[in-house]
Amino acid sequence: MKKRWGILFTAASLSMIIAGCTPGGPTGGSGEAEGDQTVIRVSWWGSDERHNMTTEAIALFEEKNPDIRVEPEYTGFDSYWERLTTQAAGSNLPDVIQMDTSKLEQYISSDLVLDLNSLIEDGSINLEDVDDVYQEMNIKDGGTFAISSGANAFSTLYNEALFEKYDLQLEPGYTYDDLYEAMDTVSQGEGDGAWGFDFVKAEYEAFTHYARQFDQHFYNEDGTLGFENETLVNFLEMEKNMIDNGVSTPHDVTVEINDSGESMIANREAAMAVGASNGVIGIQPMSEDPIGVNVLPVAEGATSPGDWIRPSMSWSISANSDKHEAAAKFVDFMTNDIEGNEILMAERGVPISSKVREHLLDQVDESVAKTFEFLEVVGERAGESEPLPPPGEAEVRASFNRMLEAVKYGDMTPEEGVETFRSEAEQILG
Repeated sequence: MKKRWGILFTAASLSMIIAGCTPGGPTGGSGEAEGDQTVIRVSWWGSDERHNMTTEAIALFEEKNPDIRVEPEYTGFDSYWERLTTQAAGSNLPDVIQMDTSKLEQYISSDLVLDLNSLIEDGSINLEDVDDVYQEMNIKDGGTFAISSGANAFSTLYNEALFEKYDLQLEPGYTYDDLYEAMDTVSQGEGDGAWGFDFVKAEYEAFTHYARQFDQHFYNEDGTLGFENETLVNFLEMEKNMIDNGVSTPHDVTVEINDSGESMIANREAAMAVGASNGVIGIQPMSEDPIGVNVLPVAEGATSPGDWIRPSMSWSISANSDKHEAAAKFVDFMTNDIEGNEILMAERGVPISSKVREHLLDQVDESVAKTFEFLEVVGERAGESEPLPPPGEAEVRASFNRMLEAVKYGDMTPEEGVETFRSEAEQILG
């Protein structure tokens, strides 16, 4: 696996030009000490809002740590990973890397990120106020390879005005049958151009949650597929039944809305949709109606709710950095510093420190406060975290989405789709 990832880095480095300026500064930097200062490079992806908040927090960090200077490197999500691939090929990764859970296993298996256990044990990174459930996905074989910079959970988001209009009550523990009945009420009541439920092209995550209810996972710890064919067939049949009966949005409508950047629940074209809990923060400004957050339904015969708390993103420290102490101070600051988090305002997700959450709760706006409250609900229901996705996860996801489209359009039966997908996925995963 390490050899395969190394080849990937090498190929990428040959196909990219390592030069010039990009958003957030140069692609590299010496990171050498300047006078009495230690210089660390910190990279992240995100919106202009995130860039502004983070650079303001960095200024505060430097004020509190005058012996450290931070060189920021930031860009959009896609170009971010291309740049890191190039930097890894040249052994020039930033000291601190904003990490996505889907990429973490690749970086661990290639020895690119540091095991942070020693820095946690000596207090350089303080996790005393962090419940394990917020950190479990960043642990592999006993090593801690990232610190969550904010948490979320998979959820349903819903238009509170439509729920009030049709007197809908879906309390945690509601079933898929309850969901169908409630969403059918909305689709019939609103008429043409509106549906009850929208899967928002997030079936990959929705199925992961569904499988967990039967003590199965999308991936096993060893990177193989961890679910039974029948489980995925049942999920596909459930979704197709909702679409065919007008309860959920047709595939072409979902694609059109997603490509436009709009939201069906914000536009009152659907009452409920699946998504990450912190999605409410982005959707609320689009809507004249209040948007709520709820758990997903429970399937018939389920053995658990299927919920888990996951990092929305995390901080890792480069294994080839020689500034571990300074890098750890930065990660600790972003995790625990009250003033710093007053600047960041939970933009990366619900803070993992209970002290920070409690401090910010009455300062954040209403949609952010809903994510805080939702994670408290999920925390009481959550099971063990998902195993880290293996290298090749992006290709498996693409195969899953191709299969899903074929099933939705009737080009394959659910059984045929699952057989085809499993064959492709197993070939990808080797």
